Order: sequence, then structure tokens, then C-alpha cells
Amino acid sequence: MMNIQYGQYPLLFLNSLIFCYSLGVYGAEKYTLPHKCLFLLLIVNFCLAVYLMLKKHHLTFVPVVFIFLLLGQLAGSAAFSVSADNISRWENKSLTVEGTVCEEPSVRQDNSGIYHLSYIIDTQKIIQKNQTQSTRGKIYFYKKQKNLSSLAKIGDTVSVSGTLRQIHGYHNPGQINRELRARQLGIYGFISAGKADINIINPAAGFNLNQFSADLRHKILNTLLSVMPSDDVYMIFAMLFGGYSNIPAELLEAFSLTGIIHILSVSGSHISLIAGFLLSLGRLFRLPRSLNLLLLIIIISFYAFLCGCTAPVIRAAVMGILTAAALTLQKSHEAAHLLSITALIMLLISPLLLFDISFQLSFASTAGLVYLMSFFRQKLHFLPRFIADNIALTASAQVMTLPLIAWYFNSLSPSSLIANLIAVPLLEFIIILSLGGCLILFLPFIAKILFISSSLILGLANMFTLHIAALPFASVYIPTLPFICVAVYYLILFIIFNRKAGTFCWKIIRRYRFGVATLSLISLLFSAYLIFKPHDLQIHFIDVGQGDCILVITPQHKAVMIDTGGSVNSDFDIGARVDLPYLRHYGITKLDYLILSHADADHAAGAYAIIQKIPVNHFIIANQPLKEYRKVLKLPPDNQILNQAVTARTDMQFTLDGVQFQFLRANENPSLNTGNAASNVLKLSYHNFSALFTGDLPEKQEQYLVQNRSDLQSTVLKIAHHGSKTSSSAEFLQNVKPHFAVISVGKYNSFNHPSPEVIERLNKLQIPIYRTDTNGAVVFSTDGYKLKIDTFS
Repeated sequence: MMNIQYGQYPLLFLNSLIFCYSLGVYGAEKYTLPHKCLFLLLIVNFCLAVYLMLKKHHLTFVPVVFIFLLLGQLAGSAAFSVSADNISRWENKSLTVEGTVCEEPSVRQDNSGIYHLSYIIDTQKIIQKNQTQSTRGKIYFYKKQKNLSSLAKIGDTVSVSGTLRQIHGYHNPGQINRELRARQLGIYGFISAGKADINIINPAAGFNLNQFSADLRHKILNTLLSVMPSDDVYMIFAMLFGGYSNIPAELLEAFSLTGIIHILSVSGSHISLIAGFLLSLGRLFRLPRSLNLLLLIIIISFYAFLCGCTAPVIRAAVMGILTAAALTLQKSHEAAHLLSITALIMLLISPLLLFDISFQLSFASTAGLVYLMSFFRQKLHFLPRFIADNIALTASAQVMTLPLIAWYFNSLSPSSLIANLIAVPLLEFIIILSLGGCLILFLPFIAKILFISSSLILGLANMFTLHIAALPFASVYIPTLPFICVAVYYLILFIIFNRKAGTFCWKIIRRYRFGVATLSLISLLFSAYLIFKPHDLQIHFIDVGQGDCILVITPQHKAVMIDTGGSVNSDFDIGARVDLPYLRHYGITKLDYLILSHADADHAAGAYAIIQKIPVNHFIIANQPLKEYRKVLKLPPDNQILNQAVTARTDMQFTLDGVQFQFLRANENPSLNTGNAASNVLKLSYHNFSALFTGDLPEKQEQYLVQNRSDLQSTVLKIAHHGSKTSSSAEFLQNVKPHFAVISVGKYNSFNHPSPEVIERLNKLQIPIYRTDTNGAVVFSTDGYKLKIDTFS
């Protein structure tokens, strides 16, 4: 057995501290222990740690890691709580807010030419009913305008009016948590201006460093626009400073498929690129190592300033400088220590970073560079150095980030190896050239030559990327990994890439080979049983905001989607941004049936993105004019999707894995019934369980069902029209007799759904209510007899 002495394995100890602290922060999101109890435990463990430290006992680490677990719990509970004067206390109140503009406004132009502006304002006071109160916390302020003639600047004291709302994203598994991401930045709500404007009370006085940085970026943008096509400008500007605005959708998708989308956001890879280039220059000109490192720190600090000194940029700069410095000094062991120390300090300062996807991916990919790259480089020694380094870089980052990629994106890009060999070097060269142009803007002629060269090379890089993205298996699906699999995955990585751990495990396996073989066989058989055993029927009511989207997964993992949700008068694609990630998260790579209750955008607009990306065996629509579907789905004139659709008919039915689907009502008179009145009504039956899906069916059509159908009674009722008072009559509810009601509705919707009248009717009948705006995704799991209900929020 290993004989662990006091003070051994400092790196393992450091990483144990990070793990325990992170576990405490994560636990604080779920539950919080009383602070008195936490402080008492801290004191006890601190005294124990000091005693063991004085004795130089080999178990000193035990109370220390427990201290960090308690510190994480305390830090997490403090981060999740808000002060009494926090701006979020005025949720749903109409008020006027005064504060200071923190960052340059984000600007996006939609298809109609309207500009969408987003400000971040650090609030100072609120005015409500002629009463003024001090407050704190940041908010988003959204505004639309036809031109960019009047913009508030960083440091301006402004006044905005409107109704304060809390940040609210889509609460589905695998979806990035917008609330936590905003909270980590100190943002607690938003105000949409409507017709109101942003009033500048006091313009920023004197010199403002952040505004100076923004002005420099504007000057760079204008210089780029003067020498190259606008598409190239926005692409290069995004590569330098991050963002996806005004970049062609085809190129964005190609960059995503090939796994190089990170090139369009300022991250550790940008810092590593700049550091590597500067150190190579230093070696070329034989600069002293100390001078070279000083130059590296100055240039990277200036780049971080140029990017606006946002929190992600500062994190990337600090982590990149420390890691690059250690690696280039050929002290990889120190690089590992520096990485862990930096991550621990960042989490101590900002505990909610733990939930930030950019921090997770940045830390994991940098860890891959530190721990795995040299291993891969050695194994590829037979290749030319340039090729070996690029493959090693890509492989180490992908291997270390695989569970995170699986959780958030469910895709892996084998084509990234090719892209990193062909396209990425060109793109990195463009970044270096363009950044050089930014540094010598005071020499405009030379700067323009560098920018023009970048534009010419960009055309070649984009061509390569588009061709690589078109290759078979450019991107492959990978399932979401359960937590136990993630833990086993990283444990195996640790054993494989750590020589001492590998040797120790190999000795254990050889000594207890019979027991290990037996345990492995049992694990394999148990895994096979879990995979192939019949599962429960699952009905997922997906949170798509103000809209309907239901996913049915049969016991043999066949899938039916009923409605897709969708945004009215918005560029946000619910199908691509919400539905498809949800399907991938649950391993759905094709749909046996896609059914649309009717042609309203909040039920059907997401369908086109789904049909484009995954196979759909059967497509069923309501009996409505095809032009309505063509308009809502935004189909090109020559698209043949609707020609393959089947129009629902009353009593039409099909069966999947013993689950029966029957249309109790379909629109028989399209000339008379349009809009909500055209809604299909579908009933699902499985042994003793049933569910009724009603679309936006109005009360008049409900009465028709009550008078003509005797099979309305159902276990679960999807409340029609998001809880509108024009549906869900008392008589209809009494005939359905649901055990549970689900309302698919968006928070802060402009229709004030669900209506108090419908809630009162349901409460009067003592029917439990689940709502996607408060519960997030709602999942019913049943074997046909027993029922389990899970909610995501």
C-alpha cells in the first residue's frame, strides 16, 4: 500500500481544495445550513487542523479540505442572497431608475433594419410615486431605435423608466442558466423601454478608461470598414474582440460544426496565441527571458484593456499569462500549480463562477494543455512538429472538456482536427496581423496594409472552413453523461496520464485480478440491463416561454413531438436554440412523429429548424391553408416540406410501443374555423394513464367535444391557450376530470396568462397545477400505472 507522508502531493491537495470548495458552493444553491452551525464547524475544524499541523500528522489535510467545503457553503449562500436595498426587491414594479452606464451598449440589427440596444446600468436610486429610495445592483436596459444617432456612453448617469423584471431564461435540462450567469456579473433584472427613451442626466465627466477603450474599438471598426467588405469586417472584429453580431449564419454554423467557434470569443486560446507569438519573437531576436516576459505581460494587458476589461477577458488574461509563462520557462509542474491556485483564487473572489460555462470550459481546456499536451506530443513524435503540436493541442482540449461539451452541446467535432491543421492557423495569423494593425493605428498606412492582408487571408480561411463543415461526420452526436460517468471518466484520465497512479492501479489490478474482473463483469451486465430494459413512458412539457412544446418518449425510446413553440416577430429561433438542444440532451436523434396542433407561431414556428436538422418520419398538421404554415415556418418558396405533411382527421390514430395516440377532434371546416379554433385535440393512452393535448382550443369547440365525445377523461390535461379565460370552461374541466393540469406559459407574457379565472376553476376542482414559467420543464414518467412527476426549477 502507498505510505502517504505529511506534505506529499501538494498538487493533489490543491485540487482537493478546489473540489471541496466547489462542492460547498454547489450545495448552497440546493440548500443552506444555518450560519451559526457553519461557523461552529469552521472553528472546530480550524482548531483540529492547527493541532494536526503542529504534529505534522499525515491526516492534516482532512480538516483543511472540510474547512474549504464549509467556506464554499458560506460563500455560495452569501452569493445567492441579496441585500434589503437590492434592485430585485422591486420586481414587477413600474418605476424610474437612475444609475451609471457600466459597459458599452450591445447593438444588434434585425432583418427589418431596427437596432436592438442593450445597456448594463449600475443602479443608484429608484423613483416611484414621487418617492426616491437608494438601491444597488445592476440591470439590463433594452431599447429599440431606428438609428444610432444617440447613445449613452460609459460613465454617463442616466434615467430609465419601465417595469422591472427579473432575469428569466428557459428552465430546461442542459440549458445554460441565464439567471446564474447574470447574477455572477451582479445583474439582477431588466427593463424594456418600449416607447420610452434613455435620459442622460449627467454626462461622464473627465477621462474614463472604459470609454477610452470603447472609443479605440470604434476607431478600429471604422478603419476596418474603410478598407474591406463589411462581412469581413464583422468577422475579423469578432475574432479580435468577441461576439457574433452581423456574421453570416452559414459561417457561424460552419465554425460551430468544426469545433472552432471559440475563435469568435475572447478566451484563453487568444491569450495563449498572443503569448506564444511574442515568446517566439523573443527567441528569434534573442531577447532576455525577463524582458520577453515583461513584453508579454504588457501586450496581453493592453489587449485585455482593448477588449473592455470584462470579467471573462481578465480571467483569460490572468490564467493565460501564468500558464504560458510557466510552460515557456519549461516548468510544466509549476504551470499545473499556478492553474490550480489561479482557479481557487477566482472562485474565492467570485463563487458563482462555478456555474459559468466560459469559466468551466476555459479551466478544463487549459488543464488539458497543462496535463495532457506533452503526453500527446510524445506519442506523435513521428509527425512534423507543427502538425504534432496542433493535433496534441486539439486532442488535449477535447479530451479534458468532453463531459462539459456533452452536457451543454451534445456534439463532438472530429473535423476539428482538420480545421485546426488548415483553417485555424490561417485564422490565428489573421488575429496576429489584425492585432498588429490595432497596435500601430498611429501609423494608418501600415495598419491598413495589415488589415487588407487579413481580409484576403480570411476569404481563404472561410472557404476551407465551409468545405470542412460539409464533410461527412463533421460533427457527431454524443449523449449527456450522468454524473457518475463523469466522475469515472476523469478518474480514468487521472490513472492513464499520471504515471504513479497508473503504476499503483496496475499493481492493484494484478493482485486482485479475479475480484476486479468479477466487478467489471457485474458493472457491464448492469449497464446493459439499464440500457436495454423497457423504460417508463415520459411526457416532457418543455419550457419554450409563451408557447407549447411537448415531447413524448415511448418505453422503447421512440419520440413524438407535439408543437414546437416559437417566437412571434422575433429573430430568436426556438427550434434551434431550445427544442433541438433539449432533444439532444435526452438522446433523441430522430422524431417518429412531429405534430402541430395549429399554425400559430407560438406552436409551430420552431418546426422548420427541427425538420432541417433531424429526420422526421411523419409530419402531421391541422386542416388549415398551407400558406399560413409557410408564413409561420418562414419557408423558402421552393421548399417541399409541407407537401409531405399529413392533415389530421378526427379519430385518426397510431400506436408506438403500446402507446396509443388518437385525434379526438380535428378541424373539419377550414373556411369556418381558423386560428385557435382550428386546433387539433390529441389524446394519449397507455394502460391506466392518459393525457389530453388541446392546443389553443376555445370554449366553443370545447363544448362541441363535451357534447360529442365520451372519452375525454384523462390523467393529465394540457390547459388550452396557455390558461386564457377564453378556454378551459368549468364544464369541460368537469368532463375531463384531470388528476393534474399543466400550463405552458411564458413568464412576464403580455397577455397576462394564465388568467385568474382559470386558476380559480382548477383550484375549485382541487386539480394540482404545474406551470412552465415557475416549474420549468415538467416531466411525467409512468409505466401506465404508477406516476412520477419531475420539475426542473
